Amino acid sequence: MHVPQSETATAWRSRLTAAVAPWWHAALLAALLVGVSWLNARSTRHGSVTGHLEAIYGATIVAEWVLFLLAWWGLRMKRIPIAEVMGFRRGLRAWAEDLGAAMIFWIAAMIILALISLSLRLGHLASAQKTVAALAPHNATEMLLWVALCVTAGFCEEFVFRGYFLRQFSSPIHRVWLGVLLSSLLFGCSHGYEGAAGMIAIVVYGALFCVLALARDSLRPGMFAHAWHDIITGVALVLLRHAHLV
Repeated sequence: MHVPQSETATAWRSRLTAAVAPWWHAALLAALLVGVSWLNARSTRHGSVTGHLEAIYGATIVAEWVLFLLAWWGLRMKRIPIAEVMGFRRGLRAWAEDLGAAMIFWIAAMIILALISLSLRLGHLASAQKTVAALAPHNATEMLLWVALCVTAGFCEEFVFRGYFLRQFSSPIHRVWLGVLLSSLLFGCSHGYEGAAGMIAIVVYGALFCVLALARDSLRPGMFAHAWHDIITGVALVLLRHAHLV
């Protein structure tokens, strides 16, 4: 299906390999992500998730928006409009097309991730399932906060990794493949609490999100897919816990 390109979408592609922030800013933001991930991974190795989930969800929502604002700050220093990075098209038809693209992408991505998970298990690499399961909601209030967290993560992380870092890392040699590789590696490294196997899978998942953003000239389909994937994961973990499978 041919989709007419808006001026915003055209700018999204034409400036894909231009740096969106000063390099010192990108280095600090990447270091912050890796540092927080390392602290999270270290804490999960020394015990299970502690504290009230409402507080954990709330703190994570705040952290996601801080990450978004830090990336936006980098754009402002380069005088780059946030709409140029988002690549959103206007109109109900554009929303419907992005939603359909997100659904097709998510189904294909789940098949790929299932194959990767199977390969990792055969290689005796296990993900941190108990830690991830412990973060799943237990009641209606936690479920509402979980949905809010997932929507926030979908929006903020796609902006940071597929908007900010994909472009920033593509710029040194003006090659998109470099941006896909480095932004996906950073995306995986930022999820240290999921263990080595989880991080490997997330690197691949991040690369798939990059492909979706490039194919659609927009971050919106990835935001849709990212948010509902996390929501469905939480619901699935709740059901598995009630069935005493996790």
